[in-house]
Amino acid sequence: MGSSLILELSSKGYWPAVAMEYLYEKKYSRAIELCQNRLKDEPDITSGRLILARALYHSGQFETAEEQFQSIVQNDPFNIIALHYLGDIKFRRGDEATAFTFYARIQQITSDAAALSSALDLKPSEETKILTLKHAPEKGATESAELRQIPFKTETMGDLLLAQGHTRLALEIFEELSNISRNPRLTAKLDKTKELFKNREKKNVS
Repeated sequence: MGSSLILELSSKGYWPAVAMEYLYEKKYSRAIELCQNRLKDEPDITSGRLILARALYHSGQFETAEEQFQSIVQNDPFNIIALHYLGDIKFRRGDEATAFTFYARIQQITSDAAALSSALDLKPSEETKILTLKHAPEKGATESAELRQIPFKTETMGDLLLAQGHTRLALEIFEELSNISRNPRLTAKLDKTKELFKNREKKNVS
């Protein structure tokens, strides 16, 4: 059931609110049909296009949903919901690096860690993967456990952790990646992160 505001707007015939009610009730085909029909005459209503994209995603039409989310982001680069779904779509396909570019973009827009929580129901294995990036104090043992729980280690992931202040985690990721690839860019980031980590440790001691 939708919020009281959605219900009120829906009762007054505001079509995005009606479509949202269908989305809440998991009547995805009805939401898609309504949005597609109305967007023909009102293509600039972002709320309606976002509902269409979400309904397509939840009905399993990922490619079409991605096209709609991309269209939204082109007109509204700060649309966190669209960025989040695009990240989830890429992650579902196994493109973790691109997924995290979307998640990193969300982190740049908002400091709310909840915005980066993604529950993905992956068929046919019915495995659920949850990605959550949180701000938290760094502790040696805790960080090592957290690093092991990161399902993939990419340069983007290291950049994101470094930007969040998780210097030790970023350092370990850059070290691991540098051992695999002698990329000069990675070497430069590794050296920079080592220096940041040393300076932080000195401050902690003093």
